[in-house]
Amino acid sequence: MTSLFAIALLVAACGGGGGGAGADETPPSGTDGTNGGTPPPSDPGGSTGPTPQDGPDALYFRPSSALAAAGALDRISGGNALFAAWNPNDPKTALRPGMKIMFFGQAQGCAGGTEGPLTALSDSRLAKVAGLTTLPHAAALPSLRWTPSGRANGCDSQAQDRDGASAVFVNADDNAGAVGMLTTSGKQDDGASPFFGPYSAAGQNGAGTNAYITGTFINFRQVWGAADPLQPWTGAASARVRSVQSLGAVQLETTGDKPVQVKQQMMATFLNRSCMKETSGQPCQIQYLFNTAIARSGVSDWSQVAWFKNGDVWFDIAQGGIPIVDGPIYTSGMITSDSKTKLPLFVSQGSATQHQAFSNRTFDVTVGFDQLTNVLRIVAARKLGVEMATLTDSQLASVWGSGWNDRNEWVLLSGHVGQEVYNPNSDHKVQIGGGFKSLFVGPQG
Repeated sequence: MTSLFAIALLVAACGGGGGGAGADETPPSGTDGTNGGTPPPSDPGGSTGPTPQDGPDALYFRPSSALAAAGALDRISGGNALFAAWNPNDPKTALRPGMKIMFFGQAQGCAGGTEGPLTALSDSRLAKVAGLTTLPHAAALPSLRWTPSGRANGCDSQAQDRDGASAVFVNADDNAGAVGMLTTSGKQDDGASPFFGPYSAAGQNGAGTNAYITGTFINFRQVWGAADPLQPWTGAASARVRSVQSLGAVQLETTGDKPVQVKQQMMATFLNRSCMKETSGQPCQIQYLFNTAIARSGVSDWSQVAWFKNGDVWFDIAQGGIPIVDGPIYTSGMITSDSKTKLPLFVSQGSATQHQAFSNRTFDVTVGFDQLTNVLRIVAARKLGVEMATLTDSQLASVWGSGWNDRNEWVLLSGHVGQEVYNPNSDHKVQIGGGFKSLFVGPQG
């Protein structure tokens, strides 16, 4: 059986460019396809889809006042303990069902491979972080705020008393519930570099993967092996990923010709159970990464950025090569297609991807089972080195298992919201502050 730890734990996306290219590389040129340019600013930011509902096949997270109770976060998504850490490396904790708060990057004074703890933000720091996110924080109790801490065995004596500066808080309130997120890098307001910042040029794996990136991720991992797991394509439904998000601070200090970039995302990872049982060495997973916000130095007109106009299917080295479906979200009713095959990948029924601060926009996409099948075919053809026109069902089954075309075999592994910062210059601050009020992954309906 394929190791889920090797392929599902680490940072969900590579750096700055399209199709997984790093921000200091020249991203591959895309084609206009059917998508056209960046949608006009008249996009109202709402959803045309039905009101999401709690249900047996849906993850629907909203930070209500109930989350302020002791142990409430521990029980989310079938978990028995909240997992909160930087650079997690233990599958016994990081891959259990439940809510995860994870920071990825490099900690000053700490050895490579160290997994570190989080500590609570002070009241003054919380207020500053909340101001950068523009989200409410009055109901963010000390137990509901986190920032990386140096109190780990792999950190030296000077690092033991350090923490920050990226942060997460949960405002547990029935009316103003929100999750605030700040991901920052470079010299801070006091002139010093933060304790926790981007990976170095060596990257996450020592070979340059995710170099100069730091990330913050909220993950809701599901009990995918349960007798009745969450099945987003149940019946005749399309899978739906929906999140109400805000974006506050976007800071892109840069010098010279090295670009910097920030992203905010909503994501979902799906797993095929028959593939897990029948195949060896296959990922059996697909991760959808929807950019809800992206800003890059030197870019003011995203309609002229070729690699941003279409979607892509690529393989994430940092996650063991699992397929990633990545691309912009367009205004309601518009399709995001694969840049190479021109096949439809997903459809928007909400806000388009944004490039500056916004408040309470609803990003809402659907993935029909036929669109999922498009991705399965793209992946199988690439892995097997054959043309898609000649790809057979038996070849698809060799990659995805005999249940590759069975809706009930595709289950939700996890839903996520994340931020990433790409910054190769430690002397300059690059950061993004924002967050979300809800996350839904389940059947459309």
